[in-house]
Amino acid sequence: MHNDTPPEFDQLVKAIENNELVLPSMPEWAVKIQKLLDDADASSSQIVNVISGDPAFAAQLIRMANSAVYADKPKVDTVNGALSRLGHKLLRTLVMKITMTRLANANHPVLRKRLAEFTENSRNVAAISYVLAWQRKYLNPDQAMLAGMVHNIGILPICMYMDKNISRADERGCDLIVNRFRGKIGEMLLKAWSFPDELVAVPVALENLQRETGAKQADYADVVTVANLLSQPSSGTVAWDSVFALQRLAMSPEECAQFHERFGNQVRTTRELLSGD
Repeated sequence: MHNDTPPEFDQLVKAIENNELVLPSMPEWAVKIQKLLDDADASSSQIVNVISGDPAFAAQLIRMANSAVYADKPKVDTVNGALSRLGHKLLRTLVMKITMTRLANANHPVLRKRLAEFTENSRNVAAISYVLAWQRKYLNPDQAMLAGMVHNIGILPICMYMDKNISRADERGCDLIVNRFRGKIGEMLLKAWSFPDELVAVPVALENLQRETGAKQADYADVVTVANLLSQPSSGTVAWDSVFALQRLAMSPEECAQFHERFGNQVRTTRELLSGD
């Protein structure tokens, strides 16, 4: 067992290292929607029927379709209208956003705080990832947004275990475990939820700022790596020259320093859409 890990976390560390940590299942309604989105022959009416089967999700979707992002458009009041406005590609990210928000609950105050930070960070990184990919024609902005949304998803199973099994979870112990294992657990969870390989790779890839890919152009892990750094208050002190993802994105350290000034409005607009609960 790691010497710097508080003893009350020993069982959790053992479960993780032995691949015995129980991973949450994706909700049935979310699985159905994802399968329909993957089916080229599926109709919008089939997707609408599944969404309508979960009234809370349907209401959230309609609220999102009426967010300030679409202030210049008529108000919609049906699931069909919301889906037509948002589109199938964005729906995939919204399904994950709502799934993660529902899972990010805890009784322990330390874990509640961490999960609230996790939820906010996921939205911020997703919004920045979207804007970064939007500027590059070889990338899909919606896929980048989804990658940003789930980049830290490994935190969820860890916090869920702690909330259920560790009564004395403190901030230091929580942070030690999360920082050590969130990449590995995130990869496991995305694989279990049948995500594409290019997104499964994201949680672990974030941990290596000198990651080599052998490619000249950026992948989604590169986008999220840079987006994650840009989302942090300390982004102004990042040694950007040592972030290999930046080179593949063909960005300069100066462009990173000016990013929020140049694209802040686009980021805020995208984040506002993802913040609608």
